[in-house]
Amino acid sequence: MTQYLRLSLLLNFVVRFIQIIIVFPMAVLLSFYIPPFGSLDYELHFMVCLMLAATVSVIITKISKKLIVLMFIGMLGMIAFNSTFKDQTLDGIYADYNAMLVNMTSNPHKVSYFKPVRGTYFQDQRVRSAMQSTHPKVRAFAVENSTRYFHDEYYRKFGKPTRYFSLFKHIRLNWKYVNDPLGMDYYSPPTESMGLLAGDCDDYAILMASSVMAIGGEARIVISPNHMYTEVKVGTVDDIDKISFALRTLFPDELNGGKIHFHETGGDLWINFDYTAHYPGGPFLEPELYSVITFDR
Repeated sequence: MTQYLRLSLLLNFVVRFIQIIIVFPMAVLLSFYIPPFGSLDYELHFMVCLMLAATVSVIITKISKKLIVLMFIGMLGMIAFNSTFKDQTLDGIYADYNAMLVNMTSNPHKVSYFKPVRGTYFQDQRVRSAMQSTHPKVRAFAVENSTRYFHDEYYRKFGKPTRYFSLFKHIRLNWKYVNDPLGMDYYSPPTESMGLLAGDCDDYAILMASSVMAIGGEARIVISPNHMYTEVKVGTVDDIDKISFALRTLFPDELNGGKIHFHETGGDLWINFDYTAHYPGGPFLEPELYSVITFDR
């Protein structure tokens, strides 16, 4: 009798555990297929989907404990099947929602930084495949152009960000926008882009991120509704005054009294290195984020 009771308690625990952990992936799927109502913010929309998923989970469990277990097994099967064909992996789901963790502490715009969109996992995998931060030619390109514009006095004064700002200046000044082939989203590898210094926003972002990483910097790539750009870590939020002073010193004409736009993540200071901005930390072309692609240090 005691053994039966223990088994029953264990089964109840397993069912309750499944009932809880199934809520988030269910909410993700619901947010994909249920559009936001009216002007409802995407953050609030996901919270509604989360509450709906929790309600569904409780109702199904009350109807049949076996059914909630079967649903859990079915969802695991779907993820395993999709992962085989690189359609929707767990890494992809994480990448799609990584933007939720970005804290917009000093953005002059109202930013909706949590907007679930199917398909960004494709971009995540393709961006990672295109990155070449350890390629010898990319390293040589980055070293040469990180020392091209600002002499050593600035490096001693402002530190490593000076090298990143020099890279930004060289790539942005010489970059020419060229569309992808008709009907194709082409991601140019940096070894190709650094010779041409031409391409679209994803080519620029991949080259910029690879170049910064090639000289020891930390970069990430942000996917927004119709755009892709690079952000570079230039210190902590405590360094904002120093970075602001450095940018106003090195880009006086471009900045010309403008604001420094940045994102804070875990106390780290990330600034915009997009070609649509005239200076590092320039305005965001699209404040709304879909996903943030980070790379191992």
